[in-house]
Amino acid sequence: MAAPTHQIPAFLQRTGSPSLRARRSPRLILIGLLCTCLGGLGCAVAWQRTTHAHQVIVVARALARGEQVGAGDLTTTSIGAASGVSTVAADRLDALVGRTALVDLPSGALVTADSIGDSAIAPGTSVIGLHLPAGRVPSTLVPGADVVLATAPAPDDDPDAELAKEQSPGMVVSTPVQASDGSWSLDVQVRTDVALHLAGLASVGRLVVVQTGGA
Repeated sequence: MAAPTHQIPAFLQRTGSPSLRARRSPRLILIGLLCTCLGGLGCAVAWQRTTHAHQVIVVARALARGEQVGAGDLTTTSIGAASGVSTVAADRLDALVGRTALVDLPSGALVTADSIGDSAIAPGTSVIGLHLPAGRVPSTLVPGADVVLATAPAPDDDPDAELAKEQSPGMVVSTPVQASDGSWSLDVQVRTDVALHLAGLASVGRLVVVQTGGA
């Protein structure tokens, strides 16, 4: 027969497993703190990029120097703050359409304040408009191309003597446009002292445009 509980010594009445006190690892605590800090830093960087991102203008289609900017040539994109990088705000997009590319602009390039504007005529030079028959203008001309404007000989002229006498360097400043009859229209920058003479020759179909190297 079992002895009554009150007769069992107190130290024999303690039952169950002894409780274990949890130990905290300093290494795990440090890792946890680092993860918390890195997470906070990442959130701060993301917030900063979002806050400082702004819309700017970029080139949608490559433009050659001297080419007029069309409505589909430019677009906008969002970029973060970049120190030392010149950009043009997206709200100026409409103001740039119809103006002139002052430098060669590849597709995807950021538009800067000095890359699109009004074409300036250098001192001592003039721009003349030419409309010449087919065969008088190379089909490969682009804005910025270096050319020589030479007098086309009349039927009774000596070609060598005439061409040697009448040659003037110039630079194409607009994209040549070909009409349905094969004739070409283009603008060329030349020296002011020969501009009127060359324009007169062009008006009577006595001018030939020759492209030279370096364009």
